[in-house]
This record gives sequence, structure tokens and C-alpha cells, in this order.
Amino acid sequence: MKKPLLFFFFTLALSDLVAQDRHEAWLRINISNWRAETGGWGIELHQRTQSNYLANDKNIFSSPLVTIIRPWLYWRINSKWILSYSPLSYHGFTTLLNQQGDRDTYTELRTTFGIQRNFKLGTVINRNRAWYEFRFIDIGSDAFSFGTRLRIQNTFIIPLLALSKKNHLGYQLANEFFIAQRSSSIGFDHNRLFNALQWKKGKQEINLGYQWSLHKSGSSLYDRSQLFLNTNFEL
Repeated sequence: MKKPLLFFFFTLALSDLVAQDRHEAWLRINISNWRAETGGWGIELHQRTQSNYLANDKNIFSSPLVTIIRPWLYWRINSKWILSYSPLSYHGFTTLLNQQGDRDTYTELRTTFGIQRNFKLGTVINRNRAWYEFRFIDIGSDAFSFGTRLRIQNTFIIPLLALSKKNHLGYQLANEFFIAQRSSSIGFDHNRLFNALQWKKGKQEINLGYQWSLHKSGSSLYDRSQLFLNTNFEL
């Protein structure tokens, strides 16, 4: 179990050594409630901040980036598959315009359909998830556009240490691949690689780690480096 821990700390160290285009901090809080074994609801809250990469700043809390409010409905099928549906979610974006830190903002609304299934590989949990998003981009402006996006995520959760019967430390490694369609074009949008230490107590969990993402803009690629606190709480 030492190898995942070494990889985690190596990746965190590497994030400061490699010159990244953009440095960010992400906080995600996911709250869910299962009223029965077959169904439930939830709400997903994101707050992301960014450094002013145009001024070569690395203060990841200096400027807002994205605010997300996404409600969810869940259905469990045969105790194996979970179907999810978000009828409408709010995404507020902030774009940096220059080195002085001037900003522009725009709003995106999304409708999302999802499916998920977990597999047990010995003591390791393998979580597989797919989302399909309908995106209404830059609502209320002349630049409004519509697009769709397929998101495929594969996650491995590896147990490291049992602190008590319901209190565990683990390691999480996840990759998420995005394919987007806008206007007449379809293709690679971006990819996220996330690794984190996980503290889980009962059904509640907190994951703190580093995420690296590779994005495509036109014909060019750029990367982002993110300190990510990802939490899940079940009521």
C-alpha cells in the first residue's frame, strides 16, 4: 500500500515543479439523501478559484473561476446500476481579460443524464460513470450557443488504513475524458487526472488531492493544475 501514497506525494510535488498554464483551487460538496433503496436526491455545489495566469501569478485564490449549483435525482437499478438526472444546473464562469485582473462573466445552464456502476476488485472499488450534458452556453447574450458533451470517468479507490470499524483512510485515482459537440464540430474537449487521499467515516468522505487537466482550445492545447477538496455527505 506504500506505492499509492508515494505516487500521491510525488504528484503533488511535481505540480509545483512543472510550469503549468493555470493554477486553481476547487471545492466540491456533494450532499445526497436516499429515502429508499431504490431512489434519492442530492445537490452538488462547486466553488473554483484561479490565479491570474496572464500575469504569471500562482495565487490560486486570487480570482473566482466557476460557481456551480447542480440538483440531482437518483434511481438504483437491481442494486448495481445508479441512474442520475439533473434537470437544470447553474454554472457561473469568470474569465480573466488581462494582466491587471479585469474580468468578464457569463452564465451556462445544463441538463445532465448519468449512469454509474461500481465493481469490487478484491479490496479495491472500481467506480465507472458516464454523463451526457446538454449545455446552454452564455445565456442572455448575443454569443449564446448550444452544445452537448459526453463525460466518461473511471475511478479506483484503494484502502490504505483502517482507523476503526467505520473510519478508514484510502487513496483515490480517477480519470475523466470529455468529448464535446458545438455547432458542426465534435471531438476531444479535455481530460482530468485526479489523485487524492481519502478519509471515509461511514457514508461520509473527504478527498484532498491534486488534479491535472489537459484542455483543447481551437487547435492548441493547454493544461491546468488544481488543488482539489472533494467531499461527499449522505444524510
